[in-house]
Amino acid sequence: MDEETKTLVKESWGLVMPISEKAAELFYGRLFELDPGLKFLFKAPINVQGKLLMKALDGAVSGLDDLEALVPVLTQLGARHAPYGVLPKDYDTVGAAFLWTLEQGLGDAFTEDVKAAWTAVYGVIAKVMIDAQEEVKLEGPVSPRTVRLVQGSWAMVVPIADKAAQIFYEKLFEIDPTLKPLFHSNLEEQGKKLMQMLGVAVKGVSKLESIVPAVQELGARHVAYGVKDEDYDTVSEALLFTLKTGLEESFTDDVKAAWVEVYTLLSETMKAAAKETLDTSAGSTSPVDTRTADASINVAMLLSGLLVAVAVVQTVL
Repeated sequence: MDEETKTLVKESWGLVMPISEKAAELFYGRLFELDPGLKFLFKAPINVQGKLLMKALDGAVSGLDDLEALVPVLTQLGARHAPYGVLPKDYDTVGAAFLWTLEQGLGDAFTEDVKAAWTAVYGVIAKVMIDAQEEVKLEGPVSPRTVRLVQGSWAMVVPIADKAAQIFYEKLFEIDPTLKPLFHSNLEEQGKKLMQMLGVAVKGVSKLESIVPAVQELGARHVAYGVKDEDYDTVSEALLFTLKTGLEESFTDDVKAAWVEVYTLLSETMKAAAKETLDTSAGSTSPVDTRTADASINVAMLLSGLLVAVAVVQTVL
């Protein structure tokens, strides 16, 4: 990194620091405009996050004169980002948002030379952090990113829970009209229970490995309820439609993929347990298909349970 690049970056950054609060606001606004799903990776309030960002950037700029000392700091920072669910591709989005912020904040002072200097410096910072992050080994059935995307997006659904439940059931009955006669209770009340159950389920996403045995037991029990493999697909389609409708532009491809990953993991666990139960009972009296019985348990409620065995989740949270 040549001296001219360092000088351009340090001088332009000196113009940004007096408006650092506004710059942070511009940055995050642009970042979430470029990728709405990224807001779900942040747990701290954005104003707090903004101050941390400006402080980190100020430290990085100050350290340009001593790269040998700066690199270990960036390495540690990159490693700490792994559990936050950050991916290498996110650095490109962050870089684009940051350059845009500089352009807005510096105005005419954001020349082509200044832009080139910042592009070079950011490229070095991003590479060091990405390399460090890729060395971190994460464990668990789902990634930290998946957990944050699912939990963060669900937080946006909670304020419209009643409407979301209505959308879910309408879509469920549109996909499979044969399910509607199975609902004997008040749908509005049923919807509230569904949303409460899903809310508890989402909280348990970060501890999926703790509830797998309970999910397997739930899958085995569903055999007696007459739940079939295709029902899982029906509920999945209705749930994803509900999330897309409620979250609108925030239901990005990454957010959808996170929900599909969690749903698929647990539904496959339940289906495997159900199959084992059927294989074990082969030759004995066939299980009753309770789908047409008056005592049928609400299929949608049963299948929403595949997100977690709620009672168990409550004990591990």
